[in-house]
Amino acid sequence: MEIKIIEIIASIYTIIIGIAMLSMWIFLLGKREVPELATKPTQISFHLVAEFLTSIMLVIGGIGMFSNQSWGYIIFYISIGMMIYSSINAAGFYGQLKDWPMFIILLTFTLISLLVVTLIMIF
Repeated sequence: MEIKIIEIIASIYTIIIGIAMLSMWIFLLGKREVPELATKPTQISFHLVAEFLTSIMLVIGGIGMFSNQSWGYIIFYISIGMMIYSSINAAGFYGQLKDWPMFIILLTFTLISLLVVTLIMIF
């Protein structure tokens, strides 16, 4: 089976998003900029597990799809679904804070992800 250009783009996209998510959380935790650790420790702990799993799955799925492995496609679809949910959820969080630049960025990631998945399914 030959890998298509859209699959190469999707692979690179998911790897970059996965690394960015992981880096962002490591940075925020390292700088102690997650106040929910004190105010809502259980909720944020579960949220962090979901975010770390999503980012790791994005990287693994991207690498697997890039190397044209059948398991890579399965992990790609699961992880991109996790990422779409995560970006919609985070957009709501930033919308509540009226942080419109982050809100728009997250909705843009959601739309790009939906477009990429649709294009892979069509072609």
